[in-house]
Amino acid sequence: MKVVQVRCPSCDSPIYSKQRDRLFYCDRCNVLHVRDGGVEKIDFEIAEFASEPPGEKVYIPFWRLYCSFVIRSKSVEGEYVFRLASWMRGEDGSGTMFIYVPAADFDTTTFKRLAIDFTVSSPKYNTRLNFGSIRRMPTAMSREEATELADFIIVTMEAEKPGVLQQLDYTLTVNGTKMVYLPFGVGPNGMVPAF
Repeated sequence: MKVVQVRCPSCDSPIYSKQRDRLFYCDRCNVLHVRDGGVEKIDFEIAEFASEPPGEKVYIPFWRLYCSFVIRSKSVEGEYVFRLASWMRGEDGSGTMFIYVPAADFDTTTFKRLAIDFTVSSPKYNTRLNFGSIRRMPTAMSREEATELADFIIVTMEAEKPGVLQQLDYTLTVNGTKMVYLPFGVGPNGMVPAF
């Protein structure tokens, strides 16, 4: 195995990391990039801690996908309110929405909970310029993998509520992506959002 020193594509400073991460962050010039057959800078933002969380402060990476959604037809039984219609910004069964895909390595239950919670209720936060001395969890999922999971998140949100979703015919288009680092407290009782 060949070891290659990673350097920032903007300022040429060496980047050191003690953990395996798909994304490299230069704390000198605040550039995030990926190396996948080439070097690509990643559009990102870092949320500010709004509260003092219990446990260790940590930043968790999420791919935020800006999506267009068109519902062509649906069939639902029971007292079920079709949830997608209330999340989208638009009318006539179409609109836009943000889908949040956790990018760290989580078990399936935690992944689904975080994806659904933040997609249903988009986090509101102020941003900061850098991570400071706060640890960030490594990114385990590529942008392409996150884009492929967008459909899974939508279907999971619809299928896990009361009522029976019999049929949903839709088109989902990812128009843009951004890496978003959200602040959490991690302690013996799990992870707690701190934005």
